[in-house]
Amino acid sequence: MKDYQFNTLTMNTNEIYENITEKIVSMLDQHIKNDFKGCWINVSNGSLFAKNIYSKHVYRGVNQIILSLFMDKYKYSLNNWLTFKQIQKLNGKIKKGSKSAYVVFSSKLYFDLITNKDITKIINEMLEIDEKVNFAKINVVPYLKYYNVFNVEQVENLPDEYYKTDEIEKLTEPERIIKAEQIINSTGAEIYFRPQNDAFYDFENDKIVIPERKQFFNSELFYITCFHEIAHWTSHPIRLNRKTGFIQGSKEYAFEELVAELTSAFLCATIGIEKHITENASYIQSWLKIMNDDKKFVILAASKAQEATDFILNLYKTNVKKTEKYAELVI
Repeated sequence: MKDYQFNTLTMNTNEIYENITEKIVSMLDQHIKNDFKGCWINVSNGSLFAKNIYSKHVYRGVNQIILSLFMDKYKYSLNNWLTFKQIQKLNGKIKKGSKSAYVVFSSKLYFDLITNKDITKIINEMLEIDEKVNFAKINVVPYLKYYNVFNVEQVENLPDEYYKTDEIEKLTEPERIIKAEQIINSTGAEIYFRPQNDAFYDFENDKIVIPERKQFFNSELFYITCFHEIAHWTSHPIRLNRKTGFIQGSKEYAFEELVAELTSAFLCATIGIEKHITENASYIQSWLKIMNDDKKFVILAASKAQEATDFILNLYKTNVKKTEKYAELVI
């Protein structure tokens, strides 16, 4: 064990927030120094979303950004990850000097309001079987936990399939365009394409306005913009009901812009497009300023972005199923 550098210290929730925020602040600083060439999620070599290759669990929210940062820093080509225990089960050997990344997840503790007794185990068992729980008599305490993971390129002697990219994830350029169009169309959003320079979501009239396709340098920039505005579209009360309409420059305005920025990055990653971090310097500076004061800002924004991504992709999946069912009836 002495040959490896493990993250063995237990961190409390605030320390986890601070640690993650520091990493993302560093990424944004580097993005500015590199003349705005940084990406939120690395999709090189067809390795789209980071996943636990043992459990097949696809990481979500801020974990995607954390692992992409780690992947970029150490120049890994695969986006497959394992915990130390999983490596042991597979009889793998961690390379000398390897550093672990870590991923976070939220959980809850439950205490009886009267006795203050920890009843977490009992409540979790009730929730698993969908039994009704009277939360009026329970103190719910949310918290963050983290655990260490290693990239498979840090590990020797694993089965061959652990060192491969999942071929089903790779899309050709025409396939990416088709899927992007399907995602956009399946939302049912009212979108207008006009010869102008600005793209925006009109909250009051619940419609999106985008410059004409020919105004974009390439198809990737077009879809990145569409996904960003569709992310704002999910904020409407009839959808995810995020608070909007704040004054430009406010913390709340910056939060919604970061949600849309990350939602666009997550959606782009599903079709194999690397979403570069925005070149809007004022947005980045506002995010950096807020992150220094509020360590929860980026994690909460990533959580809301994941929620928006799930909402949009669920519409897409529902639409695809309907199309397939209709095709079967026609045939």
